[in-house]
Amino acid sequence: MTAPRSTVASDLEVAPHSKGFPPDAAGRSIGELRGKLGLIGNGFTSPVLLLSESALHRNLRAMREFCATAGISIAPHVKTTMSPEIIARQFEHGAWAATVATCTQAAAVRDMGVERVLIANEVVDPVGIGWLGAELDGDERFTALCYVDSAASVVALESALSARGQRRQLPVLIEYGITGGRTGARTADEALNVAALVANSPHLRLAGVAGFEGILGADGDVDEVTTYLRGLRTVADQIYQRWATDGAEFVVTAGGSSFVEVVRDELDTEWRAGRRIRVVVRSGCYATHDSGGYANVRRTMATRAAPLPLEPALELWARVLSRPEPELAIVDFGKRDTGTDAGLPVPHSVLRRGSSRVEAAPSCTVTRLNDQHAYLRLGSASVNGDPYRAVQVGDLVGFGISHPCTTFDKWRLIPIVDDDRTLIDVARTWF
Repeated sequence: MTAPRSTVASDLEVAPHSKGFPPDAAGRSIGELRGKLGLIGNGFTSPVLLLSESALHRNLRAMREFCATAGISIAPHVKTTMSPEIIARQFEHGAWAATVATCTQAAAVRDMGVERVLIANEVVDPVGIGWLGAELDGDERFTALCYVDSAASVVALESALSARGQRRQLPVLIEYGITGGRTGARTADEALNVAALVANSPHLRLAGVAGFEGILGADGDVDEVTTYLRGLRTVADQIYQRWATDGAEFVVTAGGSSFVEVVRDELDTEWRAGRRIRVVVRSGCYATHDSGGYANVRRTMATRAAPLPLEPALELWARVLSRPEPELAIVDFGKRDTGTDAGLPVPHSVLRRGSSRVEAAPSCTVTRLNDQHAYLRLGSASVNGDPYRAVQVGDLVGFGISHPCTTFDKWRLIPIVDDDRTLIDVARTWF
């Protein structure tokens, strides 16, 4: 399959509203700014979200090698970044498909040049279904898959596709869910009943089984993740045995951002032996990883097996605006700049005003955020006994973020930087 195009050109111009870029960069091209704009020397304005090229590359390579060794495929959930430049890099590193959550996202990645899309959701909107059917009929190279979990979701697809006189069948995956969770058939019997409806559908093709284990294991209970995946495996076995008779490839897909090692072990080559089963993980956050929620899961997984080696590739840099109390610094980023749903940013570095050397941040913690202000609690941190010198007004503080999915959507143009934090490229986001 042809990889999507990476279309950022040297003549792409910075807009006046591009956060993090200095006002005098507006109207200037990336080619003109490349190598000249950086964190050191008052280059970027604050706050600014930086993406490390080297860390991004290492993460993409680590996932590619992990999947190759395990004999599984990666269909990255690109709603994390919605960035043509990052998605193109993911396909260059062997992505089998792009996973999205909605038809709008599917249309966006189609415009990027993606030829295989996995919509990891039920599609019941008639307009969205009509668009999906038209794309399938209009381009023989295009492949799309989506979920069904009930008779109603099958009827919604059938009705809309029949109304438009659909020619190509739409491949669908039977979603097996979790009691109290999101979508998905709640029992094996329910999943089998839905599979029977799809098997008899003129416009749908039974293509496999899907599940999502990521909402489990929140308290470090990886055993419940294992139990769920074994249930998914059983459902896949039953559906494969009854309906996978035409020799077509049968897809079994799970999440994989948090517990990819467990997915690998439960859906391993021994279980697949002799059958045309493609195991697909849909990790979205592996490309940039984080310094919070996913980093904590990596530490948990390290106690069970050699974990997939990932590192944070995103840094949020912001300036100290005020030191109103000995143990408090106010910094110029807030909820408009970073996700907070999976934890607050973690301070790790400081670039002191007038300095060109990045240092380790003093012991401090972000305690809360307003729209454009962060509260940095310094505790007993001080320099030569002076708490006000731990960080000072005008200093830049670097933070690791938690949950990239709700950080990327707050930025439209993200500088990609080298190890000196100097601009070498940009990542656009299409939210």
